[in-house]
Amino acid sequence: MTKKNILINIFWTFLYAMLTLFFVLHHETWADEAQVWLIVKNLSVFGVFKHLVNEGHPCFFYLLVYPLAKLNFSIFSMQILCWLSCVTSVFLLLNYSPFNKFLKIAIVLSSGFFYFLPVIARSYSILPLLIFAAAILYKKVKDNPKLYSIPYALILAFIANTHVIMFVFVFILGCYFVYDNFIKEKNISTQNITSISIIAVSLLAVVIQLLGTFSSNAAISFSMDNIFVETFKTISIFFLNSVGLVYKSVYNPIQFTPVAIVGAVLMFCLFCLCLIQLAMNNKRMFLLAFCSIGFQFFIYIFSYKAMLYQTRIFGAYLILIFCFWLVCMENEIQQKFKIFSKKALNAVLGIFFVMTLICGIHAALLDIFYNYSSAGETAEFLRNNTEPDAVIIPNFIAFPLAIYEKLPERRYYDTSNDRFLTYVIWKDRGYYSDKEFDFFVEKNAKEKNFKHVYIIASSLLHLSHFEKVMPDKYELIYTSPPAIATGEAFRVYKYKNTN
Repeated sequence: MTKKNILINIFWTFLYAMLTLFFVLHHETWADEAQVWLIVKNLSVFGVFKHLVNEGHPCFFYLLVYPLAKLNFSIFSMQILCWLSCVTSVFLLLNYSPFNKFLKIAIVLSSGFFYFLPVIARSYSILPLLIFAAAILYKKVKDNPKLYSIPYALILAFIANTHVIMFVFVFILGCYFVYDNFIKEKNISTQNITSISIIAVSLLAVVIQLLGTFSSNAAISFSMDNIFVETFKTISIFFLNSVGLVYKSVYNPIQFTPVAIVGAVLMFCLFCLCLIQLAMNNKRMFLLAFCSIGFQFFIYIFSYKAMLYQTRIFGAYLILIFCFWLVCMENEIQQKFKIFSKKALNAVLGIFFVMTLICGIHAALLDIFYNYSSAGETAEFLRNNTEPDAVIIPNFIAFPLAIYEKLPERRYYDTSNDRFLTYVIWKDRGYYSDKEFDFFVEKNAKEKNFKHVYIIASSLLHLSHFEKVMPDKYELIYTSPPAIATGEAFRVYKYKNTN
């Protein structure tokens, strides 16, 4: 890599950074982003680890965000952390990957890198940086295990503890490390023993952290009901959402049109073709891709029930990039490809990623011109129009999380679980009708002598109509603008019957 090429890659990375920063500055944080921030803001390190079983996520992202929250930075610092991770990963891709220019550009402009990963501040956003770093170190470990084995092991440990969907990916890479160094090369050095210990302990840590998640969090409980239906639904939605949008925007609903279905079928065919190419050229990388992505599908089918956002989908595509990164590096030396030439392979992968671009552009434009979440405007209304001692009761506790983060000085009460809210503890809660919810409100308001009570109704429940069902008890005082994210538009009611 010449100095000129490095400067060119820095220039393109800078342009990417400015474009995605523009998107970040227009993005309103929503419930899932706010939940992470509220957890680390309100808990000790021990408390975070204790709570993770309920979240179903391992610790690394929470530990990265923890000092930002404790230093009283705003949630925007978490957004910048995720954005910086993606910007750095793009530079690594441009500067160190063996792909041609077309494929590099296609990956950078794919919906994941164009919008979802740098803008939606979640643990998925740091996976590209970690996985690309692992790809760079993979061959260096073989060439110089004494110098690179421990850094490589640490990267794998971070990947495993970023998201559970990467567990099998790290496990198989750990097995490869054992085979290459302890069995094939018989290199039982202190560095190698330390490295495999780091990988093993990191995988064990994931198991310990998340043991009991299925019983703690009903939303991601394990179920084998309707396996064939769930499998078909998961595979269909996975590829449909690769070319479409996971949500139907209130502004411009995306339907699964014949064009989208044709696109999804083409994505599926290209995906299978890529796996076949891996199988024909590098059995090791094929096994890694097939088992790692298969494990992700296993989780989506039996636990997540086909809730496949683009950030999750790109977890599989990052593994595909990793595997072809290593295959292309090897074939630069061996000069042999089966099925495709290297140029054709880059073209197939490039088309695969380019097909996701429209989804990313559409999502970015919606986020620029409309509210991703209306929590900010609702919080501002509550700040200016409710009493300082007011108690605010949501009719579904999860969706106003971004309101809790933006307006922490108010008190938020979970009537069904009888606790004040700072963050959500996921439990098996049903959706209540207006009258059922009114029973909880009236009971708790009287028993606890709440003086001023307001209700936040989420659009997930199609915006309850308390003012029509019980006009003597509830007065509608605010309706937020619509929101792109599901459930993130709100109505505010004043509860009038507190005596």
